Amino acid sequence: MKRFSLIAIIMLAANIAAGAQGVEDALRYSEQFYVGSARTIAMGNAFTALGGDLGAVGINPASSALYNCCEFAITGDISRNKTNSLFYGSNDSFSDSVTKTNFSVPNLSMVFALPTGKDWGLVSYSFGFGLTKTNNFNSRIRFGGADANTSLLGNIAAGLEGVNKSELLAEDAFDYGYCTNQEILAYDTYLVDNYNGLDDSYIGATENEWPGGLGVDNLLDKSYDRTTGGGMYDIQFNAGANINDRLYLGANFNVKTVDYEENLWYGENAYKGDVFDSAFKGMSYNYWQRTEGVGVNLQLGAIYVPFNFLRLGISYTTPTSYFLTDRWQEYMQSSFDTNNYGYKSAESESPLKEFEYKIKAPSRLSLGTAIVFGTAGLVSFDWESVNYGKMKMADGTGKYSTFDDVNQYIADYCTKCNIFRVGAEMNLGSNFALRGGYTGYFYENPGNKYISFGCGWRLSENSSLDLAYRTSLKDQYQMTPYDDYAYDEAGKAQCLAPVADITSRYRDLMLTYRVKF
Repeated sequence: MKRFSLIAIIMLAANIAAGAQGVEDALRYSEQFYVGSARTIAMGNAFTALGGDLGAVGINPASSALYNCCEFAITGDISRNKTNSLFYGSNDSFSDSVTKTNFSVPNLSMVFALPTGKDWGLVSYSFGFGLTKTNNFNSRIRFGGADANTSLLGNIAAGLEGVNKSELLAEDAFDYGYCTNQEILAYDTYLVDNYNGLDDSYIGATENEWPGGLGVDNLLDKSYDRTTGGGMYDIQFNAGANINDRLYLGANFNVKTVDYEENLWYGENAYKGDVFDSAFKGMSYNYWQRTEGVGVNLQLGAIYVPFNFLRLGISYTTPTSYFLTDRWQEYMQSSFDTNNYGYKSAESESPLKEFEYKIKAPSRLSLGTAIVFGTAGLVSFDWESVNYGKMKMADGTGKYSTFDDVNQYIADYCTKCNIFRVGAEMNLGSNFALRGGYTGYFYENPGNKYISFGCGWRLSENSSLDLAYRTSLKDQYQMTPYDDYAYDEAGKAQCLAPVADITSRYRDLMLTYRVKF
């Protein structure tokens, strides 16, 4: 049976052996956490069958066809990500909390509705333009504490077993690709050295030798700090048609922009001096990445009103083709006390690397139903399906074979996600409305879940304000700063990396101003 583990993907992204494109990249740009307007957010974005809101054009492009006038709307958003961590060291647990706040304009849209003057057939048509945020990468995760069981340097040394040191010392080592940047940097800064005089065996500066073998067994102060930023936007070119005031059709040509930045810092420091044979004092590792690119897709939608109280909607988005460029660089620094091995404090930096590649994100299908209670209010229900097992990665020339292992992993372990959205609106008079909503992402195991509420004021005959507040329910998962290592013949790891329990929560406060003209 296929198994999709979002936590496994998160842990892949957490480990600090970075610099290669993989499953986490495909998922990051394939997932969509639609923002829209304050009204759509307040109602859980359950707008597949509703339409009539510029924030819903990216949910169902037929939304614009319900307009009988021209409108402009702009939305501002203050988002806040708070992360709590509990790090389990060898002797105790250590808690930490960090918050990151960001302001953005998640929606800027305009529609032009043009009536034909007919009462039958094509009653009106519309053209629209929109800029809508579909993903927010702003987050920060920080954890750390005292641990004496394993170390990043032991992990690196174990991974180098069997690799001749000539590969690490080669002038083109960073370009050759046989060793990772991290391994080369660790060797350059004396944090990993050859063991017992062998050219293909290694020991980490945090490992001591005993009759029974190698190990850390001394307290290290470990710190992990990862900040991400940027986001994804859809530039929407929309067209809609109103047929008999019963059938509304629409289409979007979407150009998707990608801007992602990651800064990762990890450090290990000796709690006491003279406890390591290498006289190790401390080390730090920095990783920086920037991803930029564009994607394109086509979106088709329809809304049908068989009765005045009932609306049915459908929206289909074709697979998205992304063209991306990664740039990244890594840095490592070491410090030692005076010792008999000739080690010294050092620093080393990898060259700035660049790689172009492509991602094919899967198609999306959304169905919706809405019940309208005259002028009193409405309720709306959406179901959306996307199969992440259909994701594909290729190099810049379009060769899928470059990512055979990654694509096989996607096919084996990534499966469908069902997204459920529910929204309600209650009108308190002609100028004020209350709203509420829920959005849930369900893989094999439940994923992100959001609840929201808001209100709307009619300021005049042609203008209005909408306010919304959305919060995610607590998202809990585990992270490790590096992989387990030293596997025995049975495939069981002898050195287990420390674990941090992470709890994160996103909150948004949005305000939309709209004016008709």
